Amino acid sequence: MDVEARIAGQMVRRATWYVPLLAVAVGLARGPKAGLAAMAGAGLVVLTMWSSGKFLSWSARRSPNALGAAALGGFVVRLFFLFAAVWALLAVGLDRTGVLVGVGATYVSLLVMQARTELVGR
Repeated sequence: MDVEARIAGQMVRRATWYVPLLAVAVGLARGPKAGLAAMAGAGLVVLTMWSSGKFLSWSARRSPNALGAAALGGFVVRLFFLFAAVWALLAVGLDRTGVLVGVGATYVSLLVMQARTELVGR
């Protein structure tokens, strides 16, 4: 298995316990609608990280140039997708604070957990 796909799988596995915990915390602080909105926002982040790992893994098998293009282009595409998806969730009427806390906290937390794993080895 490629490194990128392995990292994406590890982030998804971490999200299986982290996202419900975040949703409960936000739900207790701001109400059940905010908790569900946080779960939706976190789900978007998990989806973008998983797809990014798969896409980078696929491009790495092609060539180093393809990997570089996929890393740069994929980042821009993921940011646009995340922006558009958050906008759509807010337009549907989900709790703004819940969605934004879900996206922000999940993005930062999963990256920090993965960096710690890679640096410390746990």
